[in-house]
Amino acid sequence: MNPLAKNIFLKYAWTMVWLIASLSLFAQKTTSVHGKVLDAVTKETLSYATVQLPEVNLGTRTDMDGNFSIETPENVTQLRIAYIGYTTQTIAILAGQHNEITVSMADVAVNLKEVEVRPDKYKRKNPAVDLIGEVFAHKDQNRKEGLEYYNYEAYEKLQLDINNVTEKFRNRRVLRKFQFIFENVDTNKVNLKVSLPVYLRERLLNVYYRKNPQSEKEYVTGEQQAGLEAYLDGDGVSSYLNNLYQNVDIYDANISLLSTQFVGPLSGLAPAMYRFYIMDTLEYQGSRVVDIFFAPRNKSDLAFMGNILVSLDSTYAVRKVQMGISKDINLNWVSDLQIEQEFDFFGTGNNRRLMLVKDDITMNFQVIKSEKGRSILGRKSVSYQNYQINQPLPDSLFRNRVTTVVDETSTRRSASFWNENRHQPLSKQELGIYKMVDSIQNVPAFRRASDIAILLLAGYKSIGWFDLGPVNTFYSFNDVEGFRLRAGGRTNPKLAKNLFLEWYGAYGFKDEKWKYYGGLTYAFENKKPLTYPMNQVTLSYQNDIQIPGEDLQFVQEDNFLLSFKRGINDKMIYNRALQVDYVRELRKGVSYTLSAHRVAQSPGGNLLFDYSDSTDGSTRYVDEIISTQFGFSVRYAPNEKFYQGKTYRIPILNKYPIIQLSLKAGVALLGGTYNYQLITARVSKIFYVAPFGYSDWSLEGGRLLGTVPYPLLEIHRANQTYAYQLQAYNLMNFMEFASDKYVGLNIQHNFGGFFFNKIPLLRKLKWREVASFKGLYGGLDEKNRPTETNGLLRFPVDENGRTVTHTLEQKPYIEASVGIANIFKLFRVDYVRRMTYTDLPNVSKWGIRARFKLDF
Repeated sequence: MNPLAKNIFLKYAWTMVWLIASLSLFAQKTTSVHGKVLDAVTKETLSYATVQLPEVNLGTRTDMDGNFSIETPENVTQLRIAYIGYTTQTIAILAGQHNEITVSMADVAVNLKEVEVRPDKYKRKNPAVDLIGEVFAHKDQNRKEGLEYYNYEAYEKLQLDINNVTEKFRNRRVLRKFQFIFENVDTNKVNLKVSLPVYLRERLLNVYYRKNPQSEKEYVTGEQQAGLEAYLDGDGVSSYLNNLYQNVDIYDANISLLSTQFVGPLSGLAPAMYRFYIMDTLEYQGSRVVDIFFAPRNKSDLAFMGNILVSLDSTYAVRKVQMGISKDINLNWVSDLQIEQEFDFFGTGNNRRLMLVKDDITMNFQVIKSEKGRSILGRKSVSYQNYQINQPLPDSLFRNRVTTVVDETSTRRSASFWNENRHQPLSKQELGIYKMVDSIQNVPAFRRASDIAILLLAGYKSIGWFDLGPVNTFYSFNDVEGFRLRAGGRTNPKLAKNLFLEWYGAYGFKDEKWKYYGGLTYAFENKKPLTYPMNQVTLSYQNDIQIPGEDLQFVQEDNFLLSFKRGINDKMIYNRALQVDYVRELRKGVSYTLSAHRVAQSPGGNLLFDYSDSTDGSTRYVDEIISTQFGFSVRYAPNEKFYQGKTYRIPILNKYPIIQLSLKAGVALLGGTYNYQLITARVSKIFYVAPFGYSDWSLEGGRLLGTVPYPLLEIHRANQTYAYQLQAYNLMNFMEFASDKYVGLNIQHNFGGFFFNKIPLLRKLKWREVASFKGLYGGLDEKNRPTETNGLLRFPVDENGRTVTHTLEQKPYIEASVGIANIFKLFRVDYVRRMTYTDLPNVSKWGIRARFKLDF
C-alpha cells in the first residue's frame, strides 16, 4: 500500500472508530439502576422502600425481597432511598450507565403519625383517621356490586415460569437434550431474574351483573392453554390454579388466595392487625390522592403490606393498590406474593364510577426459600374493557344455572380470533410456549423423567393404555391375612375417553384366600369419567376383606403405611359385593346417586357369626348374611371446585356448605333376607375466622328402621392406626360401638399460627396450632339388641369372653385433641384424649397421632 493510500485509509479508519464510539456513547445514554435495600444492622431486606431519581421526578418501590429496578433515558447522577423509620440516603450513580448497588439503611427514631382504621378511637390523634373512616363509610357505594347493572369484557392470562434459570442450570448434564427450551428465556419484571415460561392459559370472557335479584354470570368466549397434556390434566391444572389465584376485592374483610384467607387492609380487624402511615399527597391520573402505607403488626400473620391510593374527593374510593407479603409470613411454599390493582372512571353523569381496569397477581413458589434456588413464578394478569354501567340487561343472560357458561367453541378459536381480541399482544417468549411444550413431550428423556415423577407422586406406572398401581398397595399386612400381596391397575384415556376399567388381585398368606376386584365406569355424553358435571354409571364386583368401621378418604385400605395398628385387630369380614351406581351432577352444585347393592358377608379371623337358638338355647353359627339394598342420595355443594386428575378428582375446600341426604332400603330380593330403611344426613361447612384461622364443622345423623343383625347396623368410624384421621374417632376401637340411631359432631380448628407467631422462639418454625372436638351420641332399639330368644347375631367378644361391641345410650362418646401442624411444612402431630367410656376393656385413654399433609 503506497503512503498516500495508507494515509487515506488510516484517516478513514480513525473516522469510523470515532463515529462508532460516538454512536455507542449516544446509545448508552440510558441510566439504569438495579439493586437491593437492606437494614444496615440486621441485613434484612426492606420491602416497599421508596426509590427515586430526584432530578427527573421518577420513582418506584422495592419488592418484597428488597429488590428494585429503575431506568431513565436522561443523564442523572443521584438516587434517593427513603423508608419509614430509616435515614433517607442520596447516593451518587454513573450517568448513562447501568448501576448495580446495595443500599444499607440506618435505623433512626422518628415521630410518625399512625393511621388507625377505627375513627372513634383515633380521630383526635390524627386527621388521617377521618380519611380512613370515609373509606369505610363509602365502601358499599364504591364496590361495583352497589350498581344496579354492569357488564364488561375481561382478558385473563395466567403463566407459570421456571425462575432463576442461570447459565450453570442450563449447562447441567441432564438438560443437554433440552437446550431448545431455553430459546424462550427472558428477564422477568418481578425480581429481575431470568425465567423460562412453561405454562400459559388465556381466557376471554364477558361478565354480566344485576343487583335485583342478585346474579353474576361469566360467559367464556375463548380459552386456550399450553401445558403438558400427556402427563397433566389441563382442566385439573386450570381448576387448581383458579383456586390459588382467586379474584381479589380490596374492600373485602378477608381476601382468599392460596386456599388461605388473609385479613384485608380494609377489614374491621385491620386496627389490630396493621400499622398505617400517611406517605404523601399527590396527583394521580388528574386527581388528588393520598398515599397510605400499611404493614402487619406481626410479620408472621396472614396479612399484607404495601400502599393504597385513596381519592381526596367525595367518593373516597381506592384508586390503586400495590401490596405483597412479609418474608416472615407463616405461609408455605411461597417466597413472594405481589398484588397490583388499578381503577379508572367509566360512565357519565350519575353513572360515572371507578371500576377495576388492571389486576395483576404474582406468586413465587419455592420449596426452600433461597435467593439462589429455582422456583416457579406464577403470574395472573387480568385487564378489563368495554364497561357498561347501569344499562339494563335482559333476563335471558341470567337464566343459565351455572355461574360460568363456556361456549362450546371457546377452546377451538383460531389464531386470528386471539390476535383480534387479546387486550395485549403476547410477547415473543409467551408465543414460544406453545411450540416448546409440543416439542418437549417428544423427547424420550423427558418422557422417562415424567414417568418416574408420576410413579412417585401418584403411585402409577403407565404402560400404553394401562396404568399399573397403586404401588403403595402391592404389599401390606394385618392380623387376619398376614402378609398380603396385591397387583392391579386401571385403564387411562388412551384406551377409551369415556370408559374406565379398574381391577386388582390379592392373596393373603395367613388366611390363604384370594381376593379380587373388577370395576367398569362408563361416562355418558362422551365425557371422561369423574369429569364435572358427572353423568356416569359404575358396575363393580369385589371379593375382599374389610375392617368393620374403617372408613378412609382418598386412601386404599391396604396401603402399606396403614398396616401398622395399635391394639387387637383380629376381627374382619369377607365381603362379596355386586354394585351398580349411577351418578348425575346437575348444575348449581346439585347431584344425585341411584344405587343397587347385593352384599354377602362372612366372618374372618376370630370373628364369629353366632346366635342363640330360641328352642333349645344352643349356639348356632351362620356362614354368611346376605343383604340387597337400593339407594337414593342427593348432595348439594354450591360453588364446589375440584382438582381434576385424569382418573380421579379431589375437592378443594371452600367456605360454602355441603349438604347430603341418603335414603336406602333393604329388600328380600336376590337372596337378601332383611327388610329395613336407612336415612342418613350430613352437613359440613368451613368457617373462616381470620385472623384466628378456620374451623371445619360437620354434623351428621342417621336412623335405621327395621330389624337387622349387627353387621348391618351403623358401625361407627374408628381408627386403630397411628395416623390421625379427620373423619374417624381416633381412640375408638374397630367395632366398638354400633347404633341404629345416632348424631355426631366433628369440629376441626386450625389457628394458622396465631399464637405461635407471637412467640419469638417459635415464630421462625412457622408451626400452627390445631385442635379438635368429636362427639357421638346414639342408641339401639330393643328389637336390634341380640338376646337369647330373638335369633339376632351376638355381639363379638374378645378372648376372655367380654363383649367388644357396645351401645351409646348412657352418654356420648367424646374425644378431643390439641396438636402442632406444619412441622417441617409437612406433618401434623396431635395429642388425643378420650373423655368417655374409658372403663371399657382394651381402650386407650390417650394417644399421639400424626398426619402427613401439604398446606400453604
